[in-house]
Amino acid sequence: MRHPSCLGFFVLLLSSGCERLQDEPVFVYGRLERRDGTPVSGGVVPYARTLHEVPMGEGPYVYEPPDFTPYAESTTEPSGDFFLEMRYGDVESVNTPNPWLQPYRFRASWRDETGAAVSTSFTFHDDVELPTLRIWDSQLAVTTGAEGASVTFASAPAVPVPPLTGEYAMTSDENQTVIPAPPTTPEAMLFMLNGAQPLFRALIPTSPWAASRYVLEDFPQPTVMLRAVSVGEFWFFPLGGKYTELWFRMDWRTEEVPLAPGGLVPASRGATCQPSPSAGCPWTDGRLDPVSLGSKPVESLVVTLPEPRKPRHVVVRGAEGGNFSGFVLEGSEDAEQWTQLAVLHNVPERYIPPPRLSPPWRGFEEMTRWDSPFDGQLSFIKGPHFLDAPVTQDAGPVRHVRLRAVGFNHAGDPMPGATMATLAELSLFE
Repeated sequence: MRHPSCLGFFVLLLSSGCERLQDEPVFVYGRLERRDGTPVSGGVVPYARTLHEVPMGEGPYVYEPPDFTPYAESTTEPSGDFFLEMRYGDVESVNTPNPWLQPYRFRASWRDETGAAVSTSFTFHDDVELPTLRIWDSQLAVTTGAEGASVTFASAPAVPVPPLTGEYAMTSDENQTVIPAPPTTPEAMLFMLNGAQPLFRALIPTSPWAASRYVLEDFPQPTVMLRAVSVGEFWFFPLGGKYTELWFRMDWRTEEVPLAPGGLVPASRGATCQPSPSAGCPWTDGRLDPVSLGSKPVESLVVTLPEPRKPRHVVVRGAEGGNFSGFVLEGSEDAEQWTQLAVLHNVPERYIPPPRLSPPWRGFEEMTRWDSPFDGQLSFIKGPHFLDAPVTQDAGPVRHVRLRAVGFNHAGDPMPGATMATLAELSLFE
């Protein structure tokens, strides 16, 4: 474990075997690197703290966005090394050592001159060392051709490894054999933005990725970026100190690269809908603000077009809340007899999630999904979800279109009874 001075190390030795005092300093060590692995010298690493506590027992629990407030700053040495100093009384909740409560959570972050960034949020009890904070070498690029924009990028960041002072947490397999528990494997998620608002999200995209004109719609300032996350736990046994765990979430984001506007206006723009507030339909108005569907989650949203149209493509933006796993799009001439037009899945079909998102790490991942200081929440399962699909069933011109929340059975068939709570926009294209 690196220490800021020999004196600090000597004091730690003298205090071994004793409980920490409230005003005693504790240290978190780290290293900051550019995308090519060179150290960042003189970089300012701000760190913040949230007092938000979440029980980690049986559950289930409803997690809420934390309120991080600035705590201090650290400047990196020529080697890229830095240390964060905290007061021990600021690290531990007054409820700790209750084993069902986490200590307070901290967050350290850095952003380079291109806009790419890396951050980590973490909990700990005593001196620890963070995984290396390295900017993601994404090689993100956009090329425009006759078929539209093509987005290319490199692989996701590597799985964080323990520093020399730490080791992997341990778990057991199905045979009760004790084995290392490495952090979760980072996977790329592609985000389109219009200004600061999310325009679309593609889960586990493959390079090259085609930027559909349907997804771009007629939004005037689209950009593309990538994000990735890893959740893990390291153990530390510092010389002269007491054993401590480090629970951490690593968040990466790339720089944003401009895209050419798609120039398509959906046939549903300005259409009426049900349910709807009195001032028009906020889910067909061409705005990206998420809007609640009512005081309680609903099963469906019905859009009524000014005249019968023949939908060819659908884009759903910012769907969240409720318990849906996807949607069925249906069309009707009279709003009584409905024909299935398309099926949309939150998670790509046949997707196999990376290992180790099991309790208790799954709870920590859900708890920390809002922790990035640069972007909104990032959760593979919770959303918000952005989906698009071609209309696969020719139902002819329809006046009414219904977006119905569904679950899926083991065979992959849509099941009724699901709900949604919030939506940003529903776009139907001829």
